[in-house]
Parts: sequence; C-alpha cells; structure tokens
Amino acid sequence: MMETPRFNIPSALALLYRIARPVTFPGVAQQAEEANPAITFGGVQVVRDEDVYATSSIGTPILLPITLRGGEYKRYSEQGRVVDTRIGDLRLPITSVVEMSVAKNITKTQVSAAGASVKEVYSFGDWDIRISGIIIDEGTHPQRANTVEAMEARMLEFDVLADSIGVEAELFNRRGIDRLVIRSLNFQQVPGKPRMIAYQMQCDSDAPIELLIR
Repeated sequence: MMETPRFNIPSALALLYRIARPVTFPGVAQQAEEANPAITFGGVQVVRDEDVYATSSIGTPILLPITLRGGEYKRYSEQGRVVDTRIGDLRLPITSVVEMSVAKNITKTQVSAAGASVKEVYSFGDWDIRISGIIIDEGTHPQRANTVEAMEARMLEFDVLADSIGVEAELFNRRGIDRLVIRSLNFQQVPGKPRMIAYQMQCDSDAPIELLIR
C-alpha cells in the first residue's frame, strides 16, 4: 500500500536549491494590511485553473508541465546492438523546473596594438537544458507513475535510449525545441524526507537534419 505523502514541498525545495525562507515577526502582516487601502477586484474575470493547467493529486495547478513523448526509439541491447523499443509518454514530476542557456561558437583574434579583437561567429550551439525537481508520490499521475519508485523506473527508461526524445512543454516549444538528448540523470536523497527524491536531468536540444545521399 502506498504511503500517504507529506506535502511539505516548500521546505524540500528550499533545501534542494539552497533557498533561505523568509522570517516573519508577529504583527508585521497585520500592520501591512492596515497601512494599505482596501483593494477591489471588481470587473475581473476569473478563469478556472482546470481550463488552463493540468492539476496535481492534491488539486493544485501544475504550471508549465513537461512531458517526454513516447513512441518508437532506438536503444542498445544487452549484446550491444541497436534495437527498436516502444515506450509511452511520461509527464515529469510536478515540482520540475527548467534552466536553459545557449551559446555561440566564436573565435577571437587579437589585433596588434589595439584594445580589441576580431570575432568570427562560426555557429550557434545547442540549448543546454537542466531539468530538476523532487519526485514524490502522485496518486493521479496521468501515466500511472504514482510512486517514487515507479517514476524513477520510467525516467530510467528514457535515460537508456540511444536517441533524441520528443518533448512537449510550453517553455521548450516557444524556443523552437521539439526534441532533446539526455546527457546525464542523477538522483539525490532529500535529508529527512523518506518519500522525496531529488533528481537532475542534464540535456541538450536536438533538431533533425535530413541528409541526401546520391
């Protein structure tokens, strides 16, 4: 039977990302409320969360969910041969956050007796993508990765692929990223949280290039 999780996500995220939680003093919040005039939200139309976002097992909206697309992929067999395999979609944990950066390949040539250099831009690099978060038990996960162990197993299925992986996420798609390659995947225990495992997935963006052989 799956243990009922204790959703103390803020403290776990603060521990994982070294975030200092703010300290409040008695009476400060009440004093701030009294110092500000009453605010009215008349005329504001409220859009239901379920119409915009997916929701978690505790009913909270999942902001910008990340889904690894399933399908036919390549992987290495135990004999070292490349074989086809089929796996299903996987929505990553609800706590997942993304860090993205891109660089140019530039060669600099110093100019004699001048305080400058000549820059030659050869190409643009791939997006360097780091996806990280905390794996918790999710009773209503859409692909039934309901437990920490099940989520770890599903993530490892994608990690062993010798292929680029389709991804669906607003943060990726609006930057033109449709596929990525997993460079590394690691798991880390969260101290004092038995049903929480921190993870980090280091990836590169990928784009298909068609080669015409004549």
